[in-house]
Parts: sequence; C-alpha cells; structure tokens
Amino acid sequence: MLSNPHPPTKPLFLQTSPSSGEPETLLREALDDKLQACMALAGTLQLPCLPALAGRYEALIVEFLSLLGQAPSREERSQLRQQLTETLTQGFEQSPRRYLNLSYQLVNPAQGIAGGIGLNMSLTSPPEAQQSFMFANQSRFGRYPDAKAMTLAASLGEAAEVSVLDIGAGIGRNSLPLAKRGHPVAAVVTNSEAANQLQEMADSRHLSVRLLAGDFLDHPGVTGDYQLAIAPEVLPHLRSPQAMAHFFAQSRRVLAPTGRLLLGTFLAKPGYSPKTEVRELAQACGCHFFTQSELEDILEQVGFRVESQESVVAYESTHLPAAAWPPSESFLTWATGQELFPGLIAPPIAFYWLCCVPKGNP
Repeated sequence: MLSNPHPPTKPLFLQTSPSSGEPETLLREALDDKLQACMALAGTLQLPCLPALAGRYEALIVEFLSLLGQAPSREERSQLRQQLTETLTQGFEQSPRRYLNLSYQLVNPAQGIAGGIGLNMSLTSPPEAQQSFMFANQSRFGRYPDAKAMTLAASLGEAAEVSVLDIGAGIGRNSLPLAKRGHPVAAVVTNSEAANQLQEMADSRHLSVRLLAGDFLDHPGVTGDYQLAIAPEVLPHLRSPQAMAHFFAQSRRVLAPTGRLLLGTFLAKPGYSPKTEVRELAQACGCHFFTQSELEDILEQVGFRVESQESVVAYESTHLPAAAWPPSESFLTWATGQELFPGLIAPPIAFYWLCCVPKGNP
C-alpha cells in the first residue's frame, strides 16, 4: 500500500487567479479546503506488465496524483518506483501478458482528498474488454498446410525416404498432409487436447503420425536423424536468447547431416536497434524477434547456416490456393509487424521463412 497522507496542494481544476482583496482569497481557500474534504475517489488503472516501462508508469501515476493535489514527495516517488519495478518484473516473469492492477482510494474517506490517496498494486489477467493480446497464444495459420513446408519436403526426395519432425504440430495442420503424401512423420505436441485431436484425425484417415508429447526444448525422447524438421510457429513465442539458442541446439541434434530445419521467425530490418520495452511488448504479442546479428551469433554457436530466407507473406500468398489466403483474419497484421507497430506502413520487423542446414552440408 502506497499513500500520500501529507497535506495536498490545491487541485489544478480548483485553482483560480488570486483576487486583490485578502478576504476574498481567504474565502476561496476555505472553499477549496471544504471541496477537498467533500470529494470521494476510488478506481482502478490496469497496465501491461512490462518492466521496461516502470519509469513511464511512474510519471503517469505521479501526474494523476498531482492533478488531484497529491504531488508525491521524493521519498514517496522512490517507494513508488521500487514497488512498480518489483511488481512488473514479477508479473512479466509469470507471463508477458500479465497486467498490473493499480487500485486507488481515499486513505481517510471522512477527510476526502485532503486525507490522502492510497495506492495498492496486484497482478491480474488481461481485462476482458482489452483485446490487445487476445490472439497472442493462438495459431495465426488457419487450417491449410504451409506451402513452403510442403514444397521443401517434396524437393528433398521420395516421400518415403524423407522423414519429417513437426515441432509444435498443434492438431496436425502440416503433419497430416505430409503423412498422407507418404512421409514418415513425428509430431511434437505440447497440448494434450491438441495431441488427442491429432491422433483421432490420423487414425480416422489411416495415417501414421508418431506423437511425441511434451516440450521440445526439454524432451530427451526426441531423437533421430530427420531429413526435415519444421517449426512454423515456435520461435515467436520463445522468451529469451537462451531459449532460442537451446531450440537451435535441440534441432541440430535431431537432424541428419544433410537435413533441413524450416523455421518461421520474426526478423528486425537492417539498422533497427530495438529498445527493451519493444522486445517486452513483442513477447506479449507473440512476435518475439531476432536482429540479424543475434540470429547469426546463435547459428554460428550451434553449427547452422542459412540456406534461404524469404518473406512468409510473399511466399505463401503466391503459393497457397486462393481459398487458403490469408490463413486467418489476424495473420497479415501479425506477420507484417503491424500488430506490434499499428499504423506504421513499413514496421521494422516482419515474419520470414528460414531454411537452415548444418554447416558442412553442401
């Protein structure tokens, strides 16, 4: 609980130019004091839990309090900043889509605003009316298989000889069509409900898809020498450079020496240096991204090189059937970076297909 119980300054909306007569000034001040004692106040401010914005949130709260004649002291501002930083960090570690719930009320209702305003912080889920992160955890890819995944798999040889690992397979958008073509397919599915749906659909269509339940990043059971590993929807949801490096290392471990890794990932455009607050908001929106140098460093570390890099929007819009484009209502704003940077014609990030191969693979 933070509060400002010291005698407040006059609220800005009650200030008037002092009159020349001293009795009139005293009357106005007495009236102001009475009005402050009569005022009631209670409400809630809900803010995304982005630790990098602690300073901006502090300024917003201080401006709000000052408008009500409650300009915090230096000590109170320091206490406010510390509690903001700790609470935002705690919430962000739990989920990039957590919210800070800041409630405010009178410290002493009998004294109105003159008795001070108390603040209380807690963590909450996104408000129901706030839809900014509503699709962040959902697939943007619709129901059809990715044209790039299908084309790449076909280019590697006879289907029966090209084994495929589908990482983050969901309900089998890519796994089932690849298995139907004749590829040996293994699917990594983290959600048990999705795994059950995938298994039911595979069985009903008499298709062989080997399910590997669990998190790919910590899944010792995922082994083999796959000719192709695909992960269209994984990297935008990883939350740290360490997790991304671990993902590439895991992928390198299960690929054949001549195998390919096909990824969907957001990349920053050359010359763009993102601030921490942008990276945090990108995590909340499900579009975590690399800079080109960050990607190159990770690939060098694990022994990959980029064989090809193509815009997902450009490729899929020209290779998918007309009925399958766009894959979902939110796909274009997400894949072009406009969900993170609304209103920009040319956002500094975009979604790409990366085809990576182990170094030494000709």
